[in-house]
Amino acid sequence: MYGPDLAQIHDVAFDGHVRSAAPHLLRRLRAAGIDRGVVVDLGCGGGIWARELVDAGYDVVGVDVSADAVEIAAARVPEARFEVGSLHDVELPRGCSAVTALGEVFNYEGPPSLRPLFARLRAALRLDGLLLFDVAAPGREHGGRRVAHHEGDGWTLDFEVVEDEPRRTLTRSITVERDGWVSEEAHRLRTYPAVELLADLASSGFRPRLLPGGYGPGNALPDGVNAFVASAA
Repeated sequence: MYGPDLAQIHDVAFDGHVRSAAPHLLRRLRAAGIDRGVVVDLGCGGGIWARELVDAGYDVVGVDVSADAVEIAAARVPEARFEVGSLHDVELPRGCSAVTALGEVFNYEGPPSLRPLFARLRAALRLDGLLLFDVAAPGREHGGRRVAHHEGDGWTLDFEVVEDEPRRTLTRSITVERDGWVSEEAHRLRTYPAVELLADLASSGFRPRLLPGGYGPGNALPDGVNAFVASAA
């Protein structure tokens, strides 16, 4: 998942969501009294958010299943620590100040329930820690299918998204042509209703809240994607 071609393209052409969310996320951390400490960046990608965090004075541990994305992140943010692995079983640092997961990270190869993951995150956070994330819900793809084409300097990207809303599954089939080479990937996601996530967060010891419209003004999320903030206290 996210091999060398797609990791590079995603880093340079699909970074808008993270960049627009970053100032709002930093404000939410500071408003919660979190102005230092370790922030775990789950699904860190190429380290764009990690760079913002380090520049703001935080220590960062980034995790991503893509070794190619982690290589980009490590070059961009040498001050941070990065690990290649699944967010569902990676060892988390204890007493971290915050955990973030931006860009529908929890949906990828997601289990039927996120409650075990939320319990792990709650145990890793300090008593006044914060969890910030966004998740695709059933109905993410209106009509059940979408195709799109993107292109840039030396590359093209075509994808087809097919959603089975009753089964709460979504598949993204991606074809990349870059410098004459073609690569293909299939990303399988599970969708989660907001009401289910709020209940699972509460049962895991969080005080959760849905963030209508995204993380802040000007950070509109795609239709069918919900943002959450959950305090550990």
